[in-house]
Amino acid sequence: MFYLLHFGCSLWKVYNSYLFRPYFMKHCTNIVGESCVLSVRKDKMKLNSEKIQAYCSEPVTIRLYDSIDSTNNEAKRRSDSGLCLYAATHQTAGRGRRGHSFYSPKDTGLYMTLSLPLSAPSASVQKITCAAAVAVCEAVDTLSDIQPAIKWVNDIYVNGKKAAGILTELVSDDSNRPRAVIVGIGMNLCTEQFPDEFAANAGNLGDIEVNALCGAITARLIDYYRRLNDHSIIEKYKKRSFCIGRAVRYTQNDIIHIATAVDIDNDGGLIVEENGVRTTLSSGEISIIPIK
Repeated sequence: MFYLLHFGCSLWKVYNSYLFRPYFMKHCTNIVGESCVLSVRKDKMKLNSEKIQAYCSEPVTIRLYDSIDSTNNEAKRRSDSGLCLYAATHQTAGRGRRGHSFYSPKDTGLYMTLSLPLSAPSASVQKITCAAAVAVCEAVDTLSDIQPAIKWVNDIYVNGKKAAGILTELVSDDSNRPRAVIVGIGMNLCTEQFPDEFAANAGNLGDIEVNALCGAITARLIDYYRRLNDHSIIEKYKKRSFCIGRAVRYTQNDIIHIATAVDIDNDGGLIVEENGVRTTLSSGEISIIPIK
């Protein structure tokens, strides 16, 4: 009996080691069976409002779902006032920027939307997106050995592959006046298979416990939103960016441009230089040109 308990404890320590976890996940069936891996993963993927709230210094309305079409859609439908978090471990119609879809399979990722009362009509969606990107990176840093990087403006990368995306939207009231800003964050944690259209560029943040990750991101994002004009947030964003100094491709007015990303301004705009002329991009998408 002692041997079995000791063996189980040792196995758990091995699993929790970041170095050996991929090997354990792949070969565990040879030792204790597939059900062991599934039960460990499901325990880490079970959302709990009390555990999430414990990370926050102020009350947050928390709505959790086993499955939903989109947490951003739900935030729009419910029109909750005050701070409200919507989170799920499965989306059937996850959305990204510019009409893109976000692959959200069951129990392998965290999909969350934080609804924030609009502090001012002129609140910058771009700056909020930058703050959210920093919040995600810092939370992952704290909870794992992973050090994510940011691709302007809203993508989180790990080892050269996209592991998370951010969709920030303004929500209006019945009179079409902006009343809140919602920040949707979709994160791949331990997704092993992706559709063909995503497979080449899709990665993971790691097998992180969802309540800790959700709570840590929520707390940081609320804090950053309260002091959105604090220049240190943009400085943190710039330090995480892997775009600065790289050649990028973007389209503007139906013209394809090749330029060098040289800086990020105080509003989160990407400053690029082409043939000695500098331009600030405030929206759109860029592609990083690989170094040959």
